[in-house]
Amino acid sequence: MSKVLCILLLCLTVSSCRLYDRLFKGDAVARVGKDVLYRSDIAKLNIKGFSPEDSARMVDSYIQSWAKDRLLLDMAESRLSKADRDVAAQLEEYRRQLLVYRYEQQYVEQRLDTVISEQEYREFYDANPSSFITHIPLIRGVYIKVSDNSPNLNPIKSLYRSRVQEDMDRLDQLCYSSAQLYYFLDEWTGLDAIVEGTGLDVAAMSGILESSSSMERSHLGYTYLISVDDYVPAGRVAPYEYCRDRIRDVILSRRKQELLTSLERNLLNDAIGSEKLKIYKE
Repeated sequence: MSKVLCILLLCLTVSSCRLYDRLFKGDAVARVGKDVLYRSDIAKLNIKGFSPEDSARMVDSYIQSWAKDRLLLDMAESRLSKADRDVAAQLEEYRRQLLVYRYEQQYVEQRLDTVISEQEYREFYDANPSSFITHIPLIRGVYIKVSDNSPNLNPIKSLYRSRVQEDMDRLDQLCYSSAQLYYFLDEWTGLDAIVEGTGLDVAAMSGILESSSSMERSHLGYTYLISVDDYVPAGRVAPYEYCRDRIRDVILSRRKQELLTSLERNLLNDAIGSEKLKIYKE
């Protein structure tokens, strides 16, 4: 950090206790060369509701950040060569890219068909099985985390494997009042989402669930109960339901790209037809 910057920051810090006096005695709060920070700039900070000390720290931090930016800019302008300081070409290129991007976004939003039929989903899934290989085991079932000291631990244990609706309703009531966490996993879920806190890693838990349809484990004061209805090990094709959102993203992405490709092709053809575009060949 330059000596000038250090001196300015030191002055700003020392003067923080007089910050509000300074703000109300004049419009200028700080100056770096020709750049001036005004009280109106400070007023944009939302410091209402904070204590005077916290407000002073927030304002002082803002002033120091403003000062550092200006000092670094001054340093860059004084140390860089004229060629390095000339950023007009880069700014113009960025402007062109930004305008094109905004127009393309608007063009796509106005024309994109977001309706995807069930047949399209299925056909894409069936045609691309290698794209849906799961790298983590997937399960559907029941997951419960309950304190070892809960008076309802044993009743929950007696019910969590049952799929009788009356038992499921009772289990839901018990878990609502006693469980730290619980999920009745109607949708496919990655094993990595439920392994946390059990003291097991994904590989260890998958080893248990591949040989058993349920698991009970006590760890650090909690009991974890898992009852599996369906299980897909890592390395297999993930179920269609699990992949549906990803399929939608891919199909919509392809449609967007097709719209943009069509836009570019039509622009070129129209420009050539109207002689707005001329390509000179040897």
